[in-house]
Amino acid sequence: MLVAIAGAGCQSIPKTTQMTARISQPPAGKALVNFHRPSNYAGNRPVPIFDGNGKMLMDQPGVSLFQHVCNPGEQVFIVWADHVTVVKADLAADKIYDIMVDVGMGWVQPNIVLTPLTKSDPRRARLAEFEMRETRTLTLNPASPRVAQYEAQNQPRVAEIKADFLSGQKSDRLRFLQKDDCR
Repeated sequence: MLVAIAGAGCQSIPKTTQMTARISQPPAGKALVNFHRPSNYAGNRPVPIFDGNGKMLMDQPGVSLFQHVCNPGEQVFIVWADHVTVVKADLAADKIYDIMVDVGMGWVQPNIVLTPLTKSDPRRARLAEFEMRETRTLTLNPASPRVAQYEAQNQPRVAEIKADFLSGQKSDRLRFLQKDDCR
């Protein structure tokens, strides 16, 4: 019983993710978006993050950092649980951007919100602290059969969310990350 209690506090990496090396700069001509989840609120419940094409980028657990290297220009990031958040980002080449994965109380499940760290966000001053707390840098495990299955089953939902947020009735809830919101 003591072994079970001691093991309950350990954080396991979900089968959809794997450890990776942390990078400090994007490759030449690319943009780097850091998804910060420095808290372990809601335990190790992973947060599925999708891009605007319906590709699953990450299933991010607590106390972790996910780094997404992408092309500059327009990118869309989507997450949902009790709440849906869509971030439309206009990214510049060779720059680093930060998005907080905020997890709070929800009605049925945790409320997950992506918060772009704009130039005016006071939490930007705490990025070094967040990175110290994020003990794991993770990436999606391409060998996980769950990734392809989850991605395929959520394609209609991603398409509906994009339509609602990018040009539909929920466009007023769209969040933005501008080129000058970089580090």
